Amino acid sequence: MSYSLRDAQYLCWKTFNKINAMPNSTQNKSDALSTTMRRLEENVRNIIDMAKNLEANSISEKPQTKNTLATEFSSILFNVFVLAEHYGINLEESFLETVNNYILKFI
Repeated sequence: MSYSLRDAQYLCWKTFNKINAMPNSTQNKSDALSTTMRRLEENVRNIIDMAKNLEANSISEKPQTKNTLATEFSSILFNVFVLAEHYGINLEESFLETVNNYILKFI
């Protein structure tokens, strides 16, 4: 199944809301967003640490690290999509604009 960035962003937002609407959820939306920010920060730190490790070793020698890295990147996307949706940012438009700016600046 293939999603546009906009579709993926909305899917993550709906999932975030479903999780936080569950009867056993102990967080209000504001607390859940703060948790999302902390998770994003933790994921980025983990990726930096793993990337440093991978630069010292061949990634093909560390398949478990590669799988963990993929999971961390996916978690970052989820958290970024949730925060962008919360703040009313269309990441698909913003991303395409950023890529276009890189093209104009460097190519």
